[in-house]
Amino acid sequence: MTNIPESVFLPLFPLQTVLFPGEKLKLHIFEPRYKQLINECNETKCSFGIPAFLKGKVSEYGTEAVLVTIFHVAENGEMDILTEGRRIFRLLKVVNPAPDKLYPGGDVVFLQDEPDLRSFSRDALRTAFERFHGLLQTGYRRERFDGNQLSFELAQEVGMTTEQKVQLLAVRRENDRLRMILRHLNRVIPILEAMEDVKRIIRKNGKFLRIETFDL
Repeated sequence: MTNIPESVFLPLFPLQTVLFPGEKLKLHIFEPRYKQLINECNETKCSFGIPAFLKGKVSEYGTEAVLVTIFHVAENGEMDILTEGRRIFRLLKVVNPAPDKLYPGGDVVFLQDEPDLRSFSRDALRTAFERFHGLLQTGYRRERFDGNQLSFELAQEVGMTTEQKVQLLAVRRENDRLRMILRHLNRVIPILEAMEDVKRIIRKNGKFLRIETFDL
């Protein structure tokens, strides 16, 4: 019999971004409802959920966050804080506002990764990653391509959209997430290469070269 994870009620802080497990995120808190949420998290050490807010609605998948530190509290109660992502969840139901609170909440189930069924060589991923940053001339080099959550690190470094990141959260196998990132890079790199070709043409005295056709 398949074990179905039990749902729990989690305070929610929807944002127009995706937080990954292990990722740190700085936030400026100014709305009264989220001031209440962060103050409660600071007092009780409770966690809260960050689902992405996309196309006018809260996404089905998000990441549990914990309050790491409060940098500053202004006289009006506004705060600058640091959070860190922990577990991925699937959002079953939104309650806005949560009972007796200003902020929203929701019923969620926390998800765990499943064993990888197919092997995946990371060499092609490393090559594509280096080509991507080389074309953008970022000067960024990643030394390590190991680890069980490499996909969540790479997703922050390859120009994925918020929608793509939410899709990544829904995938339960690390190798499948890495394949998604490689497919993304393989789509983007030809576009960047074409842009480089256009730049080279433009740099030739600011004019496009006229190339005669050949009658074959």
